[in-house]
Parts: sequence; structure tokens; C-alpha cells
Amino acid sequence: MFTTGSKLLIGSAFLATVLAVVYGVAQGGALGTIAMISAAAALSLLAGLNVFVRDANVSAMEPQAFEASAAAQATARSGIWPLVIALGATTVTLGLVTTRAFFVVGLLVLIVGAIEWLIQGWSERASADRAFNADVRDVMADPLELPVIAAVGAAVVVYAFSRVMLGLPSKSATVVAFAVVAALVLAGGTLIGLRRGVSKVAMTGAFSVAGVALIAVGAFAGLNGEREIEEHHSTAYIAEEDECGTEETEADEKASQTVAAKSNLTAELVFDGTTLVAEAVGYEGQFDTLTLPRSNPHNVLFRNESDHHARLVIELHPDEDAEPAAPERICTALVDEGGVQLLTIEFDRPSIAVQSGYQFTVPGSDASLEVVVP
Repeated sequence: MFTTGSKLLIGSAFLATVLAVVYGVAQGGALGTIAMISAAAALSLLAGLNVFVRDANVSAMEPQAFEASAAAQATARSGIWPLVIALGATTVTLGLVTTRAFFVVGLLVLIVGAIEWLIQGWSERASADRAFNADVRDVMADPLELPVIAAVGAAVVVYAFSRVMLGLPSKSATVVAFAVVAALVLAGGTLIGLRRGVSKVAMTGAFSVAGVALIAVGAFAGLNGEREIEEHHSTAYIAEEDECGTEETEADEKASQTVAAKSNLTAELVFDGTTLVAEAVGYEGQFDTLTLPRSNPHNVLFRNESDHHARLVIELHPDEDAEPAAPERICTALVDEGGVQLLTIEFDRPSIAVQSGYQFTVPGSDASLEVVVP
């Protein structure tokens, strides 16, 4: 038997169909015929849906339908996740016009908020018992939430410690500060171990206060900025500043005078105070010219057999349009008498492309060695 609503919609659909046929035959107008056919199709769809749901009526023979209906279910409780999603969307929008970091953080907040909202909505409709729903949520969410929260917490602690460490005025102050913190942690652990009756509330409060204090101090140190750290010069720095001479620089202080046996050498350059010769791996004898392939890194050992300090230098004449840009020159640190230094070199152009060619030189002497790059 059809319900009242179904009868109305079926009759309306039938009437619209008849009117479409009559109008099309009598008037012959396309616009009116299309309108009546559209109305008949829409009414037929509504009639079919209404027949399926039977006017949303509940049969008197199914009293359990009242408890099982959607209207009888407990509504989901309000939560903070819509606000979190809104905050994430705002941060993403801000990141689109500022920096990439804001965009990434906002995207992560959006994903976390959506997942948490989905889990909350699903768990609170699992049953009419809110305690059971809470247990269901914990079973589903804890394996995901706890590792993420632990990782984020550890990252925050490490980052806060790093800001404090870099914000202190000196290394000595850093050592003293961390010694005091370590002593406080040890004292707190000892007190907790001696007093076994400490409540969970007190322990949670103490750890919360310590965490908030650490984050606050880390934020304060981060806002104040890092202490000024003196830049230590290297051989790359003195090469860039064209200071590869005979004078001792900061990069030469306590420079290593030995090289490991597994350095995978291409050649060894020997300086005796007046001349510079090459000993190629796999070849006997000494050479005044060294051939090195292009676009491959080569490890060259410089051995100083003179009676004074010496440094090996080579001008690379790099291609100015190359990306990334290669250094104009490279050099070793000052090598003591009988010491050795390793120089890693790579050529991006052949020798014929360089007007004066490639040469190893030793500042303070006339010694040089030609390098041929095919």
C-alpha cells in the first residue's frame, strides 16, 4: 500500500507526464514540453525516494525502530577540533603569502585536526554509553596519538635546551647551567624515590611545571637570539680571500700533518724546496706534468720535503656560468717539514679553455707543476 506522500508524488508525476504529451501535441512548443518533461522527471524521482522511505513512518509492529532511529541517538559532544582546523586553515593561508614554514605547520595542524575530529565523531556514536565510547576512542586513537605526542614533546625539549645552550653568554656558563639542571633533576628523582607515597597528581604537577618552565626559558632565550660565535677560518676561507701565501693563518694552526693510508690517491706531489714533481699512482718515476680527467674528483697528496713550511695552491679558473659556482682557487694548510696534506680537486673545463692552463704552485718559491685536463 502506498503512503499519502507517495500517492501525492506519483499522481503529480503522472499528471506532469500527461500534460507534457498534451502540450507537445497541441501546441508544438519545445520550451513548454521540455519544462513539463523536467517536472515529470523530478516528481518521479521524489516519488521513488518517498516510496522507499515510506514517508519516514514507523510501523506500529516495529517498536524497536524508535530506539534505533537516528533522532534517538545521543548527539556528539562539542570539541576543540573545529577550532583547531580553523586555526590550521588560517596558518596555511598565512603561509601562502609569507614563508613555507607557516604553510607546512598549518597543513600539519589541518591533518591532525581532521583526523582527531573524525575519531571523536565516530567514537561518540558507537553507543549510548559515553564511558564505553571513551574507551573505544582510546583503543583507536592511543596507538597513533601517544607516539606522536612523545616525539613532539621530545623535539620541544631538545629544541628548548638548544636555545638555552646557544643563548648563554659563554661555554663556561653553558657548562654551569647544565650542571645545575642535572643536579636538580637528580635531586628530584632522589626525593621521588625516597618518598614512595607521592601521589600521581603531585608528580604530574611537578613535571608540568618543569616542562612549562623549560619551554618558557627556551622561548625567552630564542627570542633574545644566539650568542655571538666566533667564525673559525678554514682553507676554503683563506682561498676565497686570496690569502694562500707563506704567512701562517688561523686555518693553519694545529692543522693535521698526516693522511690516512686509505685516501684513494690519484697522485703524490713532492716539494723539495726548489722543484715540484708528481708521482702518479701505478706509474714509476717522477713527472713534471700531471694529467687529470675532467669532471671527476681527485685526491692529490702534497708532501713537503723542504726545510721550511710550504703550501700547495692551484688556480681553477672556473666557468662563471656554472651552477653551483666552483671556487676560484684551492690550497692546503701550511705543511711542516716532512708533513703531508690532502687536496681534493675537480676541474670543470679542459686545459685548452683556460688561457694560462692549470698549474700547481708553491707560494714563496718558483716551483710549479703543469696539469693537463683533456
